[in-house]
Amino acid sequence: MGFDSSAADYLRRLKRDEHPPGFPEPETRPPAEPATTGGSERRQSPRYKCAGSAQFRVQGSDVRTWGTLTDISQHGCYVELMSTFPVGANVDLELELNGIRADVKGEVRASYPCLGIGIAFREISDENRLRLLEMLRSLSSVDHPGTPAVSETPSVSTSTPASLPIIVNAAAALQALADFFETRALLTKEEFVRILRKSQGLDDFSFGGGRKLLFIRYDEELWLFI
Repeated sequence: MGFDSSAADYLRRLKRDEHPPGFPEPETRPPAEPATTGGSERRQSPRYKCAGSAQFRVQGSDVRTWGTLTDISQHGCYVELMSTFPVGANVDLELELNGIRADVKGEVRASYPCLGIGIAFREISDENRLRLLEMLRSLSSVDHPGTPAVSETPSVSTSTPASLPIIVNAAAALQALADFFETRALLTKEEFVRILRKSQGLDDFSFGGGRKLLFIRYDEELWLFI
């Protein structure tokens, strides 16, 4: 399944962590991460960042939903949208990317409220599989000109989100994100990090030579660290 695992995993940890660093973890643990299609899908299926659209509906319902396709592989995709679906929901997908359209049946394997969902492909016809491969070729040719479009060799995502702050006040971070989505529909990585830092009372500025100043708000005062 394709999605920005670094930011998504970070948000998932944030949602369950209400304790400052250094405090003991609660005894109860969240359910294990759902198994991905084929077991070793993440190692065998290259993932590509993209900017496409996804129209889908939960099987058994006539209500259609639209989202932004941001990550795709041969086995799954990640769709950004505000109204998410629960893990395990079966959906009919219509993906469109670079002028290519493919219909796929999938299952929600990860759900992040107000952010998006990770979907594993479950059923796809031969015709639509060819269209899916054509999508991946169009992305591969842009990212790596002159190289084979679709490969089964292991692939490691090199995209790294901006520096993420240590969360001391998880409730404040979640409230800040909720406030953001009251007026906005999309959230970029940079905005995500900025909102988290602000919710924890952090401001930082970089200047010549790569040095960074860190300002921490404490009791209405700014403390400077270099």
